[in-house]
Amino acid sequence: MFSKMNRKQKQGGMSLIELMVAIAIGAILLAGLATIFFNSSRSQRELTKSGEMIENGRYAIYLLGEDLRHVGYFGQYYDIGVSTGTLPDPCTTDTTTIEGNMAQPLSGYTAPDESTVADITSTTCDDIGLLPDDNLEPGSDVLVVMRADTSTSNTTTKDGDIYIQANFIEKTVFEGDGSAPPSTYLKYPTTAGVTTVADTRQFHVFTYFVAPCVIGNGTDGVCDGSEEHMPTLKRLELSTDGSSPEITITPLVEGVDKMLVQYGIDNIPNTADPVTGQFGDGSPDEYKASPSSTEWPDVISARIFLLVQAPKTTDQYSDTKQYTMAGLTFGPYYDAYKRHIFTTEIRPVNLAGRREIPH
Repeated sequence: MFSKMNRKQKQGGMSLIELMVAIAIGAILLAGLATIFFNSSRSQRELTKSGEMIENGRYAIYLLGEDLRHVGYFGQYYDIGVSTGTLPDPCTTDTTTIEGNMAQPLSGYTAPDESTVADITSTTCDDIGLLPDDNLEPGSDVLVVMRADTSTSNTTTKDGDIYIQANFIEKTVFEGDGSAPPSTYLKYPTTAGVTTVADTRQFHVFTYFVAPCVIGNGTDGVCDGSEEHMPTLKRLELSTDGSSPEITITPLVEGVDKMLVQYGIDNIPNTADPVTGQFGDGSPDEYKASPSSTEWPDVISARIFLLVQAPKTTDQYSDTKQYTMAGLTFGPYYDAYKRHIFTTEIRPVNLAGRREIPH
């Protein structure tokens, strides 16, 4: 009986070699699982970064596209006049000057090359210190759009905001004072029995640019070169501080590295149509990055190019690519940010539609 029990005890044990083999197999399995988990986590992080980059690029294109589609919209007012080709000052708050600028609702300032900022020294934006060289990303353009809001402000105006009230043939640009809009202009040409007051809309002047930082350490959030470099799409807005008009900086989309614009010029036919009284036919005939003073009045569309970088770096990655947009080449950057080009073409109906030749 003792012999039988002894044999059972020997059969139920595990040798040292068997134990070591089991531990080794377990370690291999654990190492494999850890590798799979690490690679999966890294892939997920990279997908998240790429997704954020794509979302930022699409959102930036959407913002620019919405304003470009409505550029030149001033409510019922149709005849915005003929531009002299002089670029309007986007940072003025004088209502008379703003009303005169309506003839050139789409304009811009072009960076001459990849390492130089756009020259805006002729504007008030430079005078008031909002667009010094340190607040502009080299190689990026500045885009200016003017339009009225698509919603009306017929019941009250905000103190200090700028508004336009217009019918088909008359207009006035004025500063709000917190009360109801004036009842001077009629919605339709004056006829017997027509007493409806024209719609009042807030007047927008948006100046889009790329700054080298998200929030600047300088006055009014201006980048002064002391911040961490993260290029950001921003815009200057005609707004109010509660009592008087002012220009403010609004950050929009982080990671927008460059913004370039090509302008569509409608110069064929080069004689005025007897019906529309306009030159051209409402379709762009050529695109230029920097139209001349005689070409600016014929600008009716825009191509937008954005170079967008991921919000975070990628381990063991170096951006050795070159990116060519609108005739300029950027890179290689040799940093750890991934980048992608986004582009769109917008034909503002309020500019091009005035030139369409009826058949």
